[in-house]
Amino acid sequence: MDIDKGGKHMTEEDRIKEVLYKFEDGGLISKDLDSVLECLSDSIVGIGIGEQGFVTSKYDVTKVFLDGQKNENEVSHTLDFGRIEIRMLREDIAVLCADVIVTAKCHEKVTKSRFSQSLTLMKEEKDWKICCLHASAPVVTEENIEAYPLRFAEKTLKTLREKIGGEVYAVEEQYRMAVLSDTIAFYIINFSKNIYEKCQLNCEICAYVEEGSNYERFAIEYIAEYVKEEDREAYLECFLMKNINKAFQNKEQEVKLEYRMLNGQEGTYIWVVTIIRLITDIVTGEKKGIMYVKNINDSKRREIAMQERAEYDTSLKIYNKDTFIQSVEGLLNQKEGIFIMLDIDNFKDINDTFGHPFGDKVLIRIAELLKASFPETAVIGRLGGDEFGIFLQEVHSREQIKRYIRQLNDHISGFMSESGKSGKVSFSVGIAPSKGKSFPYFYKDADAALYASKHGGKNRISFYEN
Repeated sequence: MDIDKGGKHMTEEDRIKEVLYKFEDGGLISKDLDSVLECLSDSIVGIGIGEQGFVTSKYDVTKVFLDGQKNENEVSHTLDFGRIEIRMLREDIAVLCADVIVTAKCHEKVTKSRFSQSLTLMKEEKDWKICCLHASAPVVTEENIEAYPLRFAEKTLKTLREKIGGEVYAVEEQYRMAVLSDTIAFYIINFSKNIYEKCQLNCEICAYVEEGSNYERFAIEYIAEYVKEEDREAYLECFLMKNINKAFQNKEQEVKLEYRMLNGQEGTYIWVVTIIRLITDIVTGEKKGIMYVKNINDSKRREIAMQERAEYDTSLKIYNKDTFIQSVEGLLNQKEGIFIMLDIDNFKDINDTFGHPFGDKVLIRIAELLKASFPETAVIGRLGGDEFGIFLQEVHSREQIKRYIRQLNDHISGFMSESGKSGKVSFSVGIAPSKGKSFPYFYKDADAALYASKHGGKNRISFYEN
């Protein structure tokens, strides 16, 4: 029975992991060739990273080891492992897959190299030996090559630099940005194979994706769990393979989208931006993407608030005049409608009698009742002072319009002030159809009808007559 240093019984999986640790440490950290060779079967075959190429014997492994040495006297390396999975195929055969992370430190500079290691091991007498190996870097970047203790893609990188100049550095910088702590999720996607190759989450609300999962299928099947309904169409249009392939063809560097991500609580969400940096692996030639999700909730909500302040009358929470006109003009290309102008009667007297704070409350109340009295499709705005505009997107009968106005009047009449004084609030209305005219022309028509109401005794409705 094997006992580890802590006095615990070692399982077969424990022994297999010990082979992994010894093999990686000997090859990358302690640079102990004997330790490496002790882990290998005499019938070893495998594929190293990049230019390391095929190995079919211990002699090949030795050559890769010796040829790959770097002169790095001032660099120290440490070894870490991410996920390790072991499958026992038989009592004497097992396969292992592991994420390997090498950290290189030179003075104050720290870089990391990440790669995946796949091993097939056979039990020879009592010891597990590696008989097949395959190592691959998910994305070959400047940092991956620099931090890795052995040479594996320097020639390829040099050739690429000569061909594309600084572009490779842009890719490397994008990779560094992707793994910074301000991201809430990070993925590596192999678009040539349509699969996820890596997933790292810094936030529970993001989707965990198993390595090897189909990229496009996952997006379609799980979008309802993570993306707000109003943004799902835009999300799929941006990130499905059709658009990704088009972006590669057009030599675009990235695709990105701002959208609302559901945060697990009913109806609540945060704003995020998902960016996929499009790259071509400089070793395999495969099309890949570095995808990262950033939380932009605070800045996006500030942006929306600023936009609303620009578009809305902030005190009344309806469109200001400029936005009202833009919205109406945008609808005129689709259909005709009815324009209503409403002006509060004797509003100056209300302010003088009850005070401006009370006058402001009257305006706020009327704005609220306008939204409650007219259909949701109506465009409502403040045209200035005590004047409001309503645009109905369909042609309504005069009786229907009168019903809307009467409903509004029933709610607003007899408005009370805080001091206990009451005052009758009424308004005059002018109405004109758009009839294929542009806004300035039917605005003039409605203004003429409003003038008729004001000078006809106020508190009445007038329709524009040709």
